Amino acid sequence: MITRFREYLKFLDKELYKMFDAQKPFIKCKEGCAYCCKDGEYPVSELEYVNMMFYYNELEDSLKDRVNENIKNLLEKSRGKMYECPFLIDNKCSIYPARAIICRTFGLISYDDKGKKRIPFCVDLDLNYSVVYDKNTHMITRSAEDGTEPVSYNIDRKFLRSNKIEKEFNIFFGEDKPLVEWLEEEFT
Repeated sequence: MITRFREYLKFLDKELYKMFDAQKPFIKCKEGCAYCCKDGEYPVSELEYVNMMFYYNELEDSLKDRVNENIKNLLEKSRGKMYECPFLIDNKCSIYPARAIICRTFGLISYDDKGKKRIPFCVDLDLNYSVVYDKNTHMITRSAEDGTEPVSYNIDRKFLRSNKIEKEFNIFFGEDKPLVEWLEEEFT
């Protein structure tokens, strides 16, 4: 099933590349910018978690030791709902090819199955979409200087992990939990 899931991720990445490319005037994501990895809940399905752990198990020992230390610290802390991703090492994802769907989609304006628009929080850090965002009204107010319009995409996790996707790729996502809960089960 992991092979089929990875095929799905390749398909998804191709589609996301088109979206990010179309929104290039608004996207400030770059290697080393890890705000989205420093304070989140990181919901992942069982299948995503298994894929992440397969990749984690292949890390070189020194990198794996650093991730293990992050996991240990995370699990020992009395934490709230938000926390730093333990796979973040030197502001880079140590398991980048196996990162979760939520990580792949972050940064774009999205909408959920009820049509509610979600603007990435990094807009408040003068990053993604900040050139067209009005901080007073909390709304996207204009197009880019080149005329490119900000677009909302249906990249809601429910949509990207739907029964249709499971059938099409012959995969099963399984239970959904915050990353820390999967780690608690495995590392305690």
